[in-house]
Amino acid sequence: MKNLPWLFLSLIFLTIVTSSAWVALAQIKSDSLLSIKHSLQTVTKTSHEALHIWIRQLKNDLIRIGHDKAILAYTLQLLEIHHTKGEIENSKPLILLRKLMSEKMALNGDVGFFIITPSKINIASLRDSNLNQENVIFKNRPIFLKKIFSGETLFIPPIRSDIALLTRSGEYQEKLATTFIASPILSNDKQIIAVITLRLDPSEDFTRVTQLGRIGDSGETYAFDDEGLLITDSRFDHQLQRIGLIGDLDRAMLSIRITDPGGNLLEGFIPAKKNRDLPLTLMAKSALAGETSVNVTGYRDYRGVPVFGSWIWDKNLGFGLTTEIDVEEALAPYYKIRSVLILIILVIVLLTFIIFFFWHLMQKNIKKAHQIAFTKLEQTVIERTKELNELSYKDGLTGVANRRMFDNSLIKEWKRGKRNQELLAVIMFDVDCFKAYNDHYGHQKGDICLKEIAQALAKQTQRSGDICARYGGEEFVFLLPNTNIEQAKLLAEKCRIVILQLGLPHEETMVKNISQVSISIGVSALVPSQKFSSDMLIKEADDKLYLAKSHGRNRVE
Repeated sequence: MKNLPWLFLSLIFLTIVTSSAWVALAQIKSDSLLSIKHSLQTVTKTSHEALHIWIRQLKNDLIRIGHDKAILAYTLQLLEIHHTKGEIENSKPLILLRKLMSEKMALNGDVGFFIITPSKINIASLRDSNLNQENVIFKNRPIFLKKIFSGETLFIPPIRSDIALLTRSGEYQEKLATTFIASPILSNDKQIIAVITLRLDPSEDFTRVTQLGRIGDSGETYAFDDEGLLITDSRFDHQLQRIGLIGDLDRAMLSIRITDPGGNLLEGFIPAKKNRDLPLTLMAKSALAGETSVNVTGYRDYRGVPVFGSWIWDKNLGFGLTTEIDVEEALAPYYKIRSVLILIILVIVLLTFIIFFFWHLMQKNIKKAHQIAFTKLEQTVIERTKELNELSYKDGLTGVANRRMFDNSLIKEWKRGKRNQELLAVIMFDVDCFKAYNDHYGHQKGDICLKEIAQALAKQTQRSGDICARYGGEEFVFLLPNTNIEQAKLLAEKCRIVILQLGLPHEETMVKNISQVSISIGVSALVPSQKFSSDMLIKEADDKLYLAKSHGRNRVE
């Protein structure tokens, strides 16, 4: 009887402790779901912005190609041959166009091109088998081609290729996924006469940019078209092959529709219908309705696995983007916390007053660890986004800025110079007799030579606004804001001497009195205004570079 009050107090205390534990657990779960929601939205938004950056760069590159006067001239000639029902296959304009386009495609790793007439017929391609055929884009995504003929430059979501393409294993395979960037070609009177496209491999940059933001071991970011078809590679190809959703040698891209099988296929569930006949997942149904949303209550993905997800439908791009993570992995920290708390409650029954202190301390530490884990996840997303932005503006061989970075900086500095009436200077560099160097020493030595020259030149640009970029092949360029011609000339001469001091041997050089690598340099500077263009500044530097080479090389003009 004497112990009844203590027993009663103990029961009250245990009730309070137990109730408090469950309330805390509910709050932890709520906080976990909120953090998961923010993380999913951050990854989806970051991946979406990264795709826009990548696609915008592709569009700008193709627009510049479409404005090339030589391409316009060849297109007009091919259109004339097409209209007169002449033979396009061995025509001179097609041969010249293929040569020119091969050079341009080599800069960005494009794998093909088309010139398409308003009647949707191919009049130019790398392959004769495509000529005089109805274009594959029109067959698969006619709405996109219609918009392009209305004046838009568009990214075409992946479709099945109309020809056999080279795989990573070096074999040609039919019906592989392919994608395009397309832009209208304008005549001199600004009329749309045709469309030019570049063929891309969606398994490369498109999938890589999309998947940079995936999180955890089960997290996946992927894109899908307006029919709910997967248009990027899946990180779960091995699982889909194991459960028979795709063949052993197949890939999920363009093979999987984002449907709900009704149960977990990885656990042996067998759906009543085929993948294409099943209803869309909750995410896909919402996205195809034009909604941008997030779900942390859970739904089944195309494997039937319960997931949380965030999604965006981009009507301008014509496809959706989602980031999903398995519920089990996303809530793993919460499940661990729940297990610990249940164990603590059982122990408290025997050691009420002692365990109370440890429970309070453990709860605090677990919450702190939980916050640190999600902070680390967000930091990882930020770092990967930063790496993506840096990668798109860096030359892969030399490590200096690439041509794309230079072109973008030139546009920006030209506008600044015009606004502030400040001089803008350009220095063009060319490695003397570099073809002879490659022929004599080999391309591997040539690459090393270009790297050393690039790093030596980059060290000469001291100001934050100065740009050192690889212009193409063995050519480099400096962009120097607020720099007059004399200052640019002094810097150019300094660079010429620095390259000589590298002492790189060159037995096949045609430069007199030396047997080492040297450079020829052209310098130009002017104040941007309405009567000038940035192309004139580049042409002047290029002309001076040609003059330096014609005067014996290893000099500054």
